[in-house]
Amino acid sequence: MGVSRSATFFIIHCALFIIHYSLLTAQTPSKEQLVGIWIGVHTEWDLDFTCPLPTYIQLDADSTYYLGMIDGSARKLTSTWGVHGESVRLDTIHFAPRLVSLQTDLLRIGTNYPMVFRRFNDIPLDSATVHQQLNGRVWQSDSLTISLFANGQASLEITRTKQRTAHFWQLAKFGQSIFLIILGNQNGRDSGYKALWQISSASLKQMQAIGWNGCKIAAEPFRFVKNISLSDSCRPTGFQPCNNCFRKLWAESMLTRGQKRYDILQLFTKYYQPINQTGESGLVRIQFVVNCSGERDSTEVKGFDEDYCPRQFDSRITSQLLTICHEHVATDQSIRQSDSTRDLFRDVFVSLAVRLKDGRITDILP
Repeated sequence: MGVSRSATFFIIHCALFIIHYSLLTAQTPSKEQLVGIWIGVHTEWDLDFTCPLPTYIQLDADSTYYLGMIDGSARKLTSTWGVHGESVRLDTIHFAPRLVSLQTDLLRIGTNYPMVFRRFNDIPLDSATVHQQLNGRVWQSDSLTISLFANGQASLEITRTKQRTAHFWQLAKFGQSIFLIILGNQNGRDSGYKALWQISSASLKQMQAIGWNGCKIAAEPFRFVKNISLSDSCRPTGFQPCNNCFRKLWAESMLTRGQKRYDILQLFTKYYQPINQTGESGLVRIQFVVNCSGERDSTEVKGFDEDYCPRQFDSRITSQLLTICHEHVATDQSIRQSDSTRDLFRDVFVSLAVRLKDGRITDILP
């Protein structure tokens, strides 16, 4: 069971949207250079932040264009493509000169938030044999430990920090090749993709996987560590957002706008007991994340005086504000409700700034 059909179509159309609004650099490749199959690696949203790209682009010499999901979870789109002078056309979208660039075997589309694809080389492997070799076993590279449980669950643990996240795994056949796909979260499979590796070789002692290793696209060796036992955990070691491509800015809950602003003001008015003390004036900023299960991340609290210089407030004030946020704001399901037809909750980032005057709340700000 993979991500839902509506979600996979959404990924494809988002991919086209991102391409359409990117800017330009580097020289436009020729049609002959672009012909082939390109496997999605990731979209680069920032220098230190990428999101897995589970799509592929197939550009045939007869100008036929295909866009689909590597795991086949959605029907592929078929259209035409071409190179016209310095411009590239994919389907109905025309890309400005140098918007599409080629660096050896890496295809980059866009510059602000570029989508990165790698040229696909088909490596024939037998899916049943690969599954037998990987299933129920722990594999480790220099930077990552992968546990592939027999029930379809999986965990990824960063070797350096020992931070473990929980997911699900599956093998997908693409051409004659086998891809190891990590997706979902600790609750289920419907939260997007985490990693996609093409298996180039697999034995009882070592697995070679081609993909993004956090620094570059490489064929990385994973050595067999042990068979998974009943005592091995697939639970995350700490707080884990449900979305595998999570950024606080994208998930900010608008608690201080519209009707919600009034509700929040009423909430603090009801539960906060003013500490009437001269000089306890300024702002207290409180920030935390609540995931789709209602679990809360650690809370960041910062105080600022009326000149916006850092300061500490009376603990009787900050402890009350934290209690209200944790027991009433964080537990409010309406801030997590998704507008999706699947009626799933979503991760949210809560950020509130409480304005104080001599220990009394005068306003709640974003």
